[in-house]
This record gives sequence, structure tokens and C-alpha cells, in this order.
Amino acid sequence: MKCPYCGSENVEAVKSWDMPKMGYRVTHYRCRECGGLFNHYVGRGREFTLRVGPRKKASS
Repeated sequence: MKCPYCGSENVEAVKSWDMPKMGYRVTHYRCRECGGLFNHYVGRGREFTLRVGPRKKASS
């Protein structure tokens, strides 16, 4: 799994859940490099990722 913010593969799964009415299995991820949060959806013959939280801004 790659982070949609920075492209890093250093991500951790935070939690997973099913959406039976929609037919998807969702896994919530956090990037260890940039701190970005995103959900990965699998089901109904499709697979996609949605960003759900902004990545942390670098300190000035």
C-alpha cells in the first residue's frame, strides 16, 4: 500500500471494518513518513483509496 500524499510504502493499518450494505471492506491507514490518513476500499470488483485527513505540515 502506498501513501496517496507522499508515495511512501511505510504505512500502518490503524483499523478495518466492513460496510455490508455498500459491499466494501475498508482499512484505515496512517503514513509513518508524512502522517497522512487515508482509507482503502475493496469490494464489488473495485479497489480505491480516499484521503481522509491532511498530512502534518512541516515545522517552520
